[in-house]
Amino acid sequence: MYHGNPRLARSKKYFIAAINNEPRELNDYRIEKFDLRRDFVVFFSSCYVRSRKPEELIYRIALEVTQRRAEECVFVDDRPLNLENPRRLGMKAVHYQNASQLASELQKYGVEV
Repeated sequence: MYHGNPRLARSKKYFIAAINNEPRELNDYRIEKFDLRRDFVVFFSSCYVRSRKPEELIYRIALEVTQRRAEECVFVDDRPLNLENPRRLGMKAVHYQNASQLASELQKYGVEV
């Protein structure tokens, strides 16, 4: 479930992508229902890329397709297991617990919230 900051996403200052594990029908439904295209540039959904979190491949695909270096990226997830491979690849990783904690963590990485 998306718990993001709409102002952050809509500022267009940051490239915001989603990585998720969902079947196609649910993924398509959520993207439409919550108008997620408004906030995310691209979706790396397990149903499309044939890999899923916490597998390293899904993060590698996201880096390759977006042409971003791991060091430039901040990956946020509510499950600690899903943070291990992004960290190993060199991404900054934030364990999401609540909105204020997330904002504080993002600011540590220079993300203006």
